[in-house]
Amino acid sequence: MGKLSNAALATVMLALGGCSTVETGWIHELTPADIEVTKATVSAHLLDPRSAHWSHMIAVRDNTYGDVTVCGMVNSKAINGGYPGMRPYRVLLQGGSSQLVNLAPPIRLWDNAAHHRTCQPHVTGERRYVK
Repeated sequence: MGKLSNAALATVMLALGGCSTVETGWIHELTPADIEVTKATVSAHLLDPRSAHWSHMIAVRDNTYGDVTVCGMVNSKAINGGYPGMRPYRVLLQGGSSQLVNLAPPIRLWDNAAHHRTCQPHVTGERRYVK
């Protein structure tokens, strides 16, 4: 079996990178409307939503139903006025509706690769509509 040159290997990796999947979903490009809905959904669960700092927002689309799961990090002021740290969240976007799936406690260490691996479509045994 012949060896691939570095240029050929880079070309193959770029081609495959364009069709990247995350487990059962496709990477989804968020629209400005998706971002605003996601921020509003998470902000409703924050003590001081106006102080929110947003980062690492990515999204995956469920291959079966087309629903979008948005994952990211948010840091907002706590009751003592300080910023406790970035909190991971997951939001399910379904049609024009949204639902907070998870808002975890602050984390101290950041692992970008783990963030991308764990952002998977929110799938249950059967499809449930967001109200």
